[in-house]
Amino acid sequence: MKQEMTYEQAMQKLEAMARQMEQGEIGIDDMANRLREAQELMKYCHKKLYEAEKNCKSLLSVEEKV
Repeated sequence: MKQEMTYEQAMQKLEAMARQMEQGEIGIDDMANRLREAQELMKYCHKKLYEAEKNCKSLLSVEEKV
């Protein structure tokens, strides 16, 4: 990804791509590129969710020790 985006921005982009694909707005020649981009966005979102979960668990464990 060229620039850091938020989880919400990545999800919005994925949703827009899905709508375009469902409505047939993406030509077959461009489909492979869009699918690769969607795959990268999904990996990015998964990573962001994993990091958020890890941070929450860390904060909760610190809170329990106090």
